[in-house]
Amino acid sequence: MSKYSEELKIKIVLDHKSKGFGARVLSHIYGPDRKCIEQWIAQYELNGKFTKPTRHFSGDFKLKVLNYQQEHNLSDQSTALIFGITDKSTVSAWRKKYITGGTEALFQKQGRRSKMPKKSLIPNKPREEWTKDEELAYLRMENDFLKKYLALVQEDDRKKQQQKKDREQSMLSEN
Repeated sequence: MSKYSEELKIKIVLDHKSKGFGARVLSHIYGPDRKCIEQWIAQYELNGKFTKPTRHFSGDFKLKVLNYQQEHNLSDQSTALIFGITDKSTVSAWRKKYITGGTEALFQKQGRRSKMPKKSLIPNKPREEWTKDEELAYLRMENDFLKKYLALVQEDDRKKQQQKKDREQSMLSEN
C-alpha cells in the first residue's frame, strides 16, 4: 500500500497544472517530499497515471531497460518513467551491477541468505552406528575440505613467494 493516496497525488498534480505551483511549494502545502512530487508529476504527464511500486523485476526486464537506455541515450529518470519504475536509483543500481558483474549479476536473486543451517552430513549418532552411505558421505565431505584447505595453503605460499621475488627485483633495480 502506498504511503500517499491516489486522490492526494491527483490533487497535487492538478494544482501544479492549474495553479502553476512548483514541487517545492506543493511540498510545503501537502507534506510529501519534493522529489516524490516531481516524480508524480512526471509520471502523470507521461502516462496519465501513477506507477505502482514494484519490488521484483526479472533479469530479462533489467537487461531490456539497460539496453533501451543505452540505445536512446536516456537519463536514469527518463528511463525509469518510461518503464514505470518508481525510483530512478533502481536503474542506476542495475547499471552498476551490470558493469561490475555482467549479465549474470542482473539475474541473481536479491535478499538475505537463509539463516537456517543446511542439514549436516555428519550423522548425529556414534560412528560405529553409521551406515555405509553415511560414512561415505562423511569421508567425501572430509576429502573435499582437505582439498580446499590444501589449495588455500598452496595459494598463500605462491603469493608469498611472488612477493619475495618482487621485493628482490625492486631492490636489484634500485641498486
